[in-house]
Amino acid sequence: MRLFVFHHAGGSPAAYFGWRRQLAGETEVVPVRLPGRGQDGRSPRYHDMASLIEALAEDLGPDLEGPHAFYGHSMGALAAYRLTRLRARRGERLPDRLMVGAFAAPHLFHGFHHTRRSDEELKDWLLAMSATPTALAALIDDSDRLSSTILARLRADLGLCAGVRETEPASPPLACPVHVFAGTEDPLVPVADAARWSLYSDAPTTLHEIPGGHFFPRESKAIFFRTLRSALRPVCNC
Repeated sequence: MRLFVFHHAGGSPAAYFGWRRQLAGETEVVPVRLPGRGQDGRSPRYHDMASLIEALAEDLGPDLEGPHAFYGHSMGALAAYRLTRLRARRGERLPDRLMVGAFAAPHLFHGFHHTRRSDEELKDWLLAMSATPTALAALIDDSDRLSSTILARLRADLGLCAGVRETEPASPPLACPVHVFAGTEDPLVPVADAARWSLYSDAPTTLHEIPGGHFFPRESKAIFFRTLRSALRPVCNC
């Protein structure tokens, strides 16, 4: 099984390098680099989600013919879902399971509307998403360069998400199982809003409530990876 992982807004594939160690011997973890970003992870040249997903489908297409799963966190959940939806429209192979974390069902309000805030306001908003803000603050404030780089990426990514508008679940529903991960203390994504992903697939949808805020994979690592391993076990022949 290959697990393609899609990072959160302001993040980069480096956020998932530790997952390879956590899932070693079970799953091949493939961190996804969004199209248009150089190795330094700076802002993408794509300014709308549809164009980005089209480019992503072209980049990843040859790698998605064998058994695979998607996990996307926050903005990454939206990207993973949109890529799955595009491949469904084209009649291409879907992931054996679509796993989405820290993101409300797409037709609900997702809260990514902070692009006009100052750097300090944006930083405060980001810290408020975490149940352990002190640890996250240490990462952001590691240096002035790191702080400005993260905030620039975050602002660009929030702009991508803010441009996505869905008023109702897309039809027809997907034909692959969906696993939904939600932080019990996430102020951005109430568990009830995450649960509405059940409207997006005709296959089983499973809700996993993980202790923590928006960044629960880091805050409840043992619980999260135990749950993730369970979700990666074969559930159907897609």
